[in-house]
Amino acid sequence: MNLKEIIKTVRRIELKTKSFSSQNFSGMDRSAYKGLGMNFSEVREYHFGDETRFIDWNVTARYNSPHVKVFEEEKEHVNMFFIDVSKSLNFGEFSRTKKRVIIELFATLAFSCSMNQDKIGAIFFTNHVVKYFEPKKGKKHVWAMLKYFIETEHHAPYSDATSAFTFFQKTKWKKYRLFLLSDLIFPDSKRVIASLKKVKNRNQAFILRIHDEMENKLPIKGFYQLVNTENGHSSWVNGFSGHTNRAMNKKIQKNIEFWESECKNNHFHITSISTKSDIYSKLNGFF
Repeated sequence: MNLKEIIKTVRRIELKTKSFSSQNFSGMDRSAYKGLGMNFSEVREYHFGDETRFIDWNVTARYNSPHVKVFEEEKEHVNMFFIDVSKSLNFGEFSRTKKRVIIELFATLAFSCSMNQDKIGAIFFTNHVVKYFEPKKGKKHVWAMLKYFIETEHHAPYSDATSAFTFFQKTKWKKYRLFLLSDLIFPDSKRVIASLKKVKNRNQAFILRIHDEMENKLPIKGFYQLVNTENGHSSWVNGFSGHTNRAMNKKIQKNIEFWESECKNNHFHITSISTKSDIYSKLNGFF
């Protein structure tokens, strides 16, 4: 990847995110924390019309008069990004690789969250957690995460989001929006889904699957070697064979259908974004 070109793209994204933020994130605050977006403020005497479910019976008994708990809406939100940085993300038919698209997506979403005065954190993972950025406010923090993402290469044999979800469960954060940015190519997707259910808890989860159209078909007719970018394994392929093409498509489609079904059953939001897609048109309305 051309680092200077990517940084220029990210700077353009930073300037464009104001309109995107107002269109897509303004309505999320209440729905994202339904039932959880209230902070305890104080206890005061009961007034006519107060909801009886908020009566603090301990204080009521102490003062021999009814008192209620007062809550205020939580204004500060936490947005946690789980970002796949495995070698398979370096794949792309032209200069726009899957990693390039994820950088653009992360920049768009992170700057938008920052404009809303929200905290943004990230876990970069391969088959293990490679970097954790604790949620903080500010564009400076967003740029620190992007700089790490753009400049760092990883050579793990495969990716597994389970380690990232398990790691984050042990942190202090309990209320957040969860974003998974990945091509969803995992050795055991069922295990990843099980871990995702646990870390999601009562929060919202957004799954952004990034793919390249060349992954669904053999590039040319003929006999040639294909190399797995994650584990380095190579195999000879008969590009003339219709059976080979069908088998490849079937495997990919089966994984997509599994993720779409699991996301629907568990109330995760999912969308697929191609390396040829305009990310703004794909994201508009997704939230």
